[in-house]
Amino acid sequence: HLKYLYLGWNNFIGHLPSQFGDFKDLEILDLGSNLISGPIPATVGQLSSLRSLSLNGNNLSGIIPESIGQLSNLEDLDFHNNRLDGVVNELHLANLTNLIFFELSLNKLVINVSASWVPPFQLVAIHLSSCKVGPKFPNWLRTQRNILFLHMSNAGITAEIPHWLPDVLNITRELHLSSNMLRGNIFEIVGKNTPRLYQLSLFGNNLSGDISNFTCMFDGLVYLDLSKNQLSGRLSPCWGLQNTLNWISLGDNKLNGRFPNYLCELKNLQVLGLHKNGLNGVLPKCLIGLSYLGILDLSDNLFTGRIPPFTRGFKVINLERNYFTGDIPWQLCHNSKLQYLSLAHNNLSGGIPPCFSDFSHMWANSSFGSYPTDYWRTLFFVMVVNIKGISLEFTTSLQYLFSIDLSSNALEGQIPKGLTRLVQLQNLNLSRNKLIGKIPLDIGNLRYLESLDLSNNKLLGEIPRSISNLYFLSRLDLSFNNLSGPIPSGNQLSTLDDQLVYRGNHALCGAPLLKVCSRDENNEGDSEGGFVVNWFYSGLGSGFAVALMGLCGILHVNRSWRIYYFRMVDRTIEKLSIGRMITMLWFKRAFQLQLRK
Repeated sequence: HLKYLYLGWNNFIGHLPSQFGDFKDLEILDLGSNLISGPIPATVGQLSSLRSLSLNGNNLSGIIPESIGQLSNLEDLDFHNNRLDGVVNELHLANLTNLIFFELSLNKLVINVSASWVPPFQLVAIHLSSCKVGPKFPNWLRTQRNILFLHMSNAGITAEIPHWLPDVLNITRELHLSSNMLRGNIFEIVGKNTPRLYQLSLFGNNLSGDISNFTCMFDGLVYLDLSKNQLSGRLSPCWGLQNTLNWISLGDNKLNGRFPNYLCELKNLQVLGLHKNGLNGVLPKCLIGLSYLGILDLSDNLFTGRIPPFTRGFKVINLERNYFTGDIPWQLCHNSKLQYLSLAHNNLSGGIPPCFSDFSHMWANSSFGSYPTDYWRTLFFVMVVNIKGISLEFTTSLQYLFSIDLSSNALEGQIPKGLTRLVQLQNLNLSRNKLIGKIPLDIGNLRYLESLDLSNNKLLGEIPRSISNLYFLSRLDLSFNNLSGPIPSGNQLSTLDDQLVYRGNHALCGAPLLKVCSRDENNEGDSEGGFVVNWFYSGLGSGFAVALMGLCGILHVNRSWRIYYFRMVDRTIEKLSIGRMITMLWFKRAFQLQLRK
């Protein structure tokens, strides 16, 4: 007579048992967030009293049995985040007259129902992200009047926006239609008919429209992602009135005009992405007052002037590909939680602040903290990162990336030794500047470094041997500097055998370059921490001399041994080739002279 069974958020493994049919009174079955694998047994359809079935967050595979459609009392069906595949058709849904929550996201399912099908239910929550729903917008949605949550991102929808969609969304609170190829004007989806939205995600579509006064139509908007579309306009003062907003992502559009100062009124703002637009002007200092702002991406715009002295708890600052001038503000060092900083491709001058070593989140003993918003568990910020010589798009994995990119500026001075304290760094790019001095000797401390680019500077001296301790290094570029001496070898460096890594350093020698190091150059290379090696070879030479003198002394005292030795040498000479014979005669003559002495 069991009615309620809650076993979620454990570590149960194995397959689901097939004896579910015996539990005729079971109303709630929650096995979500475990490690259960295998198929969903067809006997689940015999749980005639079941109102809630949660199998989400497991490793279930195979098809969804059609017997699910027999659960006429079912209100909540949650299979999201598994490995289910196959087709969901009308038979799966035919008798689910009480269904309210329909959650199949993050599977490989295909939703295949006819265009004329009328569902027997009125849904409140629809979660079909990453399922194949398109290419057309599902026509059965127009029958729904109670939708509060609609998530159909990455659903393969490539059609025009249907005219009836705004009528369906008039009470909707969360709308996620990202990563489709919806075509049309954004106001054909949202607008005055959808004032209750607090989450809106439409990134990665082909939507157009002027969004200058976009936020004036909403009351209580919290999360907004319209990036990667064709939207245009200048952000009006309306944007400063939505003080509930804590996430704004408008990157990769066609916005223009100056940075809107009214965004500084959004005191709860945690994420701001305006990258890859046509915004210009000087950044207002009022940005410093946004105490909760943790992710700032203003890259690929036309901003000028100095970088504001950001002193708050940023995790991500991306200002690359603008026209900023002046020094790097030392106040950035107060961002102890910073793990991603890119100021590349600007007109910055001066030196690299030595206090960059204060980025304690990059130290060896630092731990991963949560992102500045709890949304990262279900949502993500998309950012393009130039790393390892290519552009990569980071989403949920951005929170695990540690990177500093100051390339393509006019920075001077030496590389601060304190940078080697940032052990968590995976990418360090200081290329195309005017840096001088030597590469820090303990560069090998950056043991998680995957990409190191110091090319096109004025660095001199030898390449530190500790660089061979970078076991994760897959891209290295030290070209076009004034480096000299032998190239270190061993460990991970043996896999980086491209001569282009070291080109433009005419005083370098050793593999993989064709230039062979002289004895002096090798000795100079050994001087750095090579005292033990030099001592070994010195001892080896003196030991050989002592042994030779001992042999000569014995032959000089013992006449019979001396006669035997020279006879043996004569026999050996007879057996050798002419070239080797000359060498041996020379050695014999030198030995006789030594004996006479």
